[in-house]
Amino acid sequence: MQTNTIGLSSLLVMKKMRVFAVALIFLGTLITQPAIGAVKSGSSCTKAGIKSVSAGKTYTCVKSGKKLVWNKGVAIPVAKPSPAASAAPAPSASAGPAKVSFNPWASSFVTEDMTLTAIASTSKYLGDVKPSSAYKLVLDPAITDSDRAWITKMLDYTNGAFTDVLQGRITVYLGTTHTWSATAMRAAGQWVGDPNGTYPCSDGTRDAYCAGEDVALMIYSDIYKPNSNYRWDVGRRSTPAHELFHNVQFTLGGRNLGPEDPAHIPRWLMEGSANYFGYYMVEKLGLDTYSNGRGQQVTFNRAYKSVVPLAQYDDFASDPYGIGQAATEYLIASIGFENFLNIWKFTKSEGTFAKGFAKATGIELNDFYTKFEAARGSMKIGSL
Repeated sequence: MQTNTIGLSSLLVMKKMRVFAVALIFLGTLITQPAIGAVKSGSSCTKAGIKSVSAGKTYTCVKSGKKLVWNKGVAIPVAKPSPAASAAPAPSASAGPAKVSFNPWASSFVTEDMTLTAIASTSKYLGDVKPSSAYKLVLDPAITDSDRAWITKMLDYTNGAFTDVLQGRITVYLGTTHTWSATAMRAAGQWVGDPNGTYPCSDGTRDAYCAGEDVALMIYSDIYKPNSNYRWDVGRRSTPAHELFHNVQFTLGGRNLGPEDPAHIPRWLMEGSANYFGYYMVEKLGLDTYSNGRGQQVTFNRAYKSVVPLAQYDDFASDPYGIGQAATEYLIASIGFENFLNIWKFTKSEGTFAKGFAKATGIELNDFYTKFEAARGSMKIGSL
């Protein structure tokens, strides 16, 4: 086998040499005479058969009588691009990613199209936000500098996003223990939660986050307790914006009354919209992603494995947060963020949630519930 291989190689080499020799002979007939000046038809040349290129023509040395002269020359054809090459369209300078498509009140759609449409509408409404620290911050000295930095960054951005609503109105309590929060709030003459409770907004066993008309409280006791195994997950990262969005709700619509009142706004909307905005801000400031927050609260939430109508999520025990977040996305994607905020504004002006909702959204509340249930399968609610 080795001998045959070597013999074949030798034959290939010899064949290549013969081809090369023939090529040289052929090329020799095309070698042009070096031109010192421009070649002219009828001028003398030195050897019959040689060629010279000048002024777009190929001249050949020919015998004319007893003389060797350049003939009249042949024009060199100009190469043209092939149809295949010219048929390819030039790339468009405006080409970009595929557009997201979501039809208002659709019953079948891609989940991500709905969420991206809602997020885009929110960003468009907020525009170029100028962060603002026009609020009062009551700070537990035990909060680390690094935690204070990211938390106040989110507070400033949210406050600046709703400058016409929140500016100068809110007092924010940021602490590490419930004892500190109770002491600080009593000293200021403020309180949230059960007025007879030992601690504001909490039984003192875990983190506490809540808001009133002009106050927001965030106590990260789980993070700061000795030898804590808790971490700054996407849920905790969202809480500053979540609570300040409640302040926006209260400023636009007033204090939310009990379920028996016609102006009562259900928990799925109050908490779901705050959830949505909290995760929106987490991604906006690069602290985590919206999709991670949605996955935790909506997609992977086993509480929604059993299908319960949205209208029934009107208390904290029912876990209104995640399903309300999905409903918020559906609303904003369908009517836009400004009209969404008008739900609170018009509920206050119209005197009932049903009338305020219809005025802001353009559809009756019961019609919305019907549309939501029809679209529920496209929202990935407790689906994984």
